[in-house]
Amino acid sequence: MRKIWATLFGIVAAVAVTTTVQAIPISGTIAMGGEATLDNANLASATTIESWPLAYVVADSGSFSTGPSAVPDFTMVTMTAPWNFELNSPAFQWSAGNFTFTMSSDSVSQSANFLTIIGFGTIADSTDGFDPTAFQWELSDENPTTGGASQFTFSVTAVPNSNGSPVPDGGLTVALLGLSLACVEGLRRKLSKA
Repeated sequence: MRKIWATLFGIVAAVAVTTTVQAIPISGTIAMGGEATLDNANLASATTIESWPLAYVVADSGSFSTGPSAVPDFTMVTMTAPWNFELNSPAFQWSAGNFTFTMSSDSVSQSANFLTIIGFGTIADSTDGFDPTAFQWELSDENPTTGGASQFTFSVTAVPNSNGSPVPDGGLTVALLGLSLACVEGLRRKLSKA
């Protein structure tokens, strides 16, 4: 009888431990603005962003605006440059505060006056406060009216599990499966003795 109680206590303890280790996805939005220098003045022919002379956070919400990982407005943003957006080469990244976005794929739409890039990837928090989360990123660029540097605006928006990868549950599912199997085995033994 002691073995059964010890086993049940162990199972309950395992379930209790795994329920406290849950995934915390990043949520909310972060909007940025600034200037981009392209390899061609004609947006329809551009393929590379050569530099980002100025990139900063304009507004944010959710995980980006609260807690220890909050990113204040006007925080400077670091972006991959040069970056060939038709090939996503080198792999595009941006970072603001403790958050880093790494793009895995993109879709480019361009004309003589507009350039739109939609990218899918993952945002991670270097403080380990949040789990890496699937996000969508969008850049919109238009020809400047002043003849100066190309003006751009872009934002990232949470798209939970857009890449088909579920957020990990910290082992709760496996623990519950193990508990269920232990109960089935206990019932089987009890019924076989009867």
